[in-house]
Amino acid sequence: MAIGHLVRASLHDAPAPCRACTWWQGGVDKGRWAEGVEGRFGAWGMLYADDDTGRTLGLVQYGPVEAFRHARRLPAGPPSADAVLVTCALVEPEAGPWVLQRLLLAVAGETRDRGLIALEAFATHVERPGAPHLVPLPRAALEDIGFAAIREDGEVALLRLDLRGLVTVPVAAEGLVERARAYVRERRRSRVPAR
Repeated sequence: MAIGHLVRASLHDAPAPCRACTWWQGGVDKGRWAEGVEGRFGAWGMLYADDDTGRTLGLVQYGPVEAFRHARRLPAGPPSADAVLVTCALVEPEAGPWVLQRLLLAVAGETRDRGLIALEAFATHVERPGAPHLVPLPRAALEDIGFAAIREDGEVALLRLDLRGLVTVPVAAEGLVERARAYVRERRRSRVPAR
């Protein structure tokens, strides 16, 4: 499996529903929007492809908050100006739930490497079995990698991942990743106030 950037040149590799979609951008021309975002920010998405077939199994779109006009109008918003916004994902049902997490971790690593301090995303607990298009994103998948809610409005929450404490873990560190996940889960539980 391979993870690559989503830019204008690779847009043809995106799943068909994502190629012309401008819901987050507020209905503007996708080509002009992409050109502007790439010029000032760089890649605005990640693709997850099967090495054998070349078929794209997953996509995550992200970018500077100001590039996504629709985000200002969502419940639990607006997103913070200092964050990179993860807007949506599309994961083919046969790909498995770990594809979304791999894509989100790749976005987090790249965003941190750019010197930016946080990711934010709109999320929900509402289950959508078999639905490949994830808007808002599944809250549990975000929380599993360290996102925490900063605002909630009904079924929608705005979650944030502070990247300043993000540490790169070598793939060969068997067991270390699971210990890190357990640590994050325990820290999250300790931050939840008793009702």
